[in-house]
Amino acid sequence: MRVYISADIEGIGCVVRSEHSSPGGREYERARRFMTAEVNAAALGAFAAGAVDVVVADSHNVGLNLIPEELDERIRLIMGSPRPLAMMDGIDLGFDAALFIGYHGRAGTADAVIAHTFTGRIAEVRMNDLVIGEIGLSALLAGHYNIPVVFMAGDDAGCREAEALLPGLATVSVKQGIGAYAAICPHPTVCREKIRTAAEQTLLRCRREGFPQPLTMAGPVTLQMRFTTASSVDRVLRMPRVQRVSGTIIQYQAADLPEAFAAFNTMADLIELTPFI
Repeated sequence: MRVYISADIEGIGCVVRSEHSSPGGREYERARRFMTAEVNAAALGAFAAGAVDVVVADSHNVGLNLIPEELDERIRLIMGSPRPLAMMDGIDLGFDAALFIGYHGRAGTADAVIAHTFTGRIAEVRMNDLVIGEIGLSALLAGHYNIPVVFMAGDDAGCREAEALLPGLATVSVKQGIGAYAAICPHPTVCREKIRTAAEQTLLRCRREGFPQPLTMAGPVTLQMRFTTASSVDRVLRMPRVQRVSGTIIQYQAADLPEAFAAFNTMADLIELTPFI
């Protein structure tokens, strides 16, 4: 059994503010250790369930967050950026299952901790009228390569979002949001043990009863993005085939999911060059 883990930081236990998630923030080094420990917990669960290969994608910011020397020696780590499949790079190498660690609610979600979708400049993303955030985008990319997402650990709101999108998904909530930048957080050791146990039990069940069907989306795919400012639309209109729907909304018609994601990923990068107004 080969297992893929995509790891973000905003949904890690005891991470609640940008001081945790931003490199250079006064709590960032602590958050890196928390993130590394939760990834280790998931990987240990996977190995205990019989995994012979665990690949982890460091999927926050520029992909330099996990502390390599503190990871289990059996893990292979994808790090750095830019990457064609962003948070899910390497998923096309072929795996039996994917796990999400440190994932969070999409932009605009109530009681989600540090809720966003790739960047604070994106207010909403739709693909064929399905409203999705990073959880949905990553699950669809996995599904395109016929790989099911079977487990996720993150904040309570993120877990609810994932469960609604992926019925039957096993989740572990590592914090309960009480505001955009505040949460009730169990002790980190408690969260890690829950993650390790749940990852192992979930993968054992999948091996015994069969893996679930992955989330897929057949082409063509209509991508619609709503930005927080009109100036972001001004910038992405430089891309071919991007159409302005309103002051802050664009639409892009793609032949299939990979093209839609490539367009999304490119626009997400482009708008980072746009000043906040």
